Amino acid sequence: MANEEQQHGAVSIGEVINGQIATKIDYLQQLQNAIADHDDCQVYQLLDNQRYAAEIEHREQQPNDSRVMNLVDNLADQLSNYLSSNLIKYLGKAYPFFYYEEYQTGHYRVYFGNWWDRRQFGELDVLNIRFIFDQEEYDKLAQAFKLSQAGKRYNSKRIGELSKENERLQSLIDDVTTREQRRAELQEELKDITARSGIFESSRNRESRESIVEEIAHLEDLDQEARTAAEKIKQNERTVLDLSKENTILSYEQKSINDVFGSFEDFELANRSLYANYLASLSGGASDEGKRGSNNE
Repeated sequence: MANEEQQHGAVSIGEVINGQIATKIDYLQQLQNAIADHDDCQVYQLLDNQRYAAEIEHREQQPNDSRVMNLVDNLADQLSNYLSSNLIKYLGKAYPFFYYEEYQTGHYRVYFGNWWDRRQFGELDVLNIRFIFDQEEYDKLAQAFKLSQAGKRYNSKRIGELSKENERLQSLIDDVTTREQRRAELQEELKDITARSGIFESSRNRESRESIVEEIAHLEDLDQEARTAAEKIKQNERTVLDLSKENTILSYEQKSINDVFGSFEDFELANRSLYANYLASLSGGASDEGKRGSNNE
């Protein structure tokens, strides 16, 4: 009796194993056929059926089968490289200001613009059809849009502060002779007070002497700062130049987004909808030419 149950159990386990193998083979066969047919939409569905069902078919509760989907984990880079061709063509039309560089198989840097000193703005996640923006650069651009609504530029405040600082430093340099004359006057006053003090110094003389000593010390501090002021002015001027360049780059980026999307909010909405929009375009059968950078770009 026990042997009979073990045999039945062995047959049952064998059927489970064969069923699992068949499921895996079927999944890989579907993926192979989709690639052979250049059916990127089907490939994306096979890679993430749950997301595809929710965003494209508008069906919920379609869990991914982890038993088969992890079969191609070690092919992620190759699949990304394969799928990037049509995706980057589409993005060339949808985001004409972005350029791409494949720095290793299936991994793509995103650059904003083709102008001088353009930014590396993040990376393109091909398998998930999304941009992974550099958070610092993205926040900077978002803030620039916000400031522009008030007629301000991203670095205007800092540039104004540095300009005022340079005016103050230049005054220190220009006022060297004036300070020397004032120091000489104070030293003569100090001599007079010291000569009048005698053995017992009055509180009034002591307060005057302390005040003069403090003013002389302050003049010496100003002279010390004036000695390094010229170099500091040059440093500030270089910083102002860099900040002005950054303002120019940000203005290019803002104009590019406004020209295509109309507003930064619509740009963000397009980013959130990129997966659905792209796969819908594949279903329509048309994709536009894009721009793909090379390592030598």
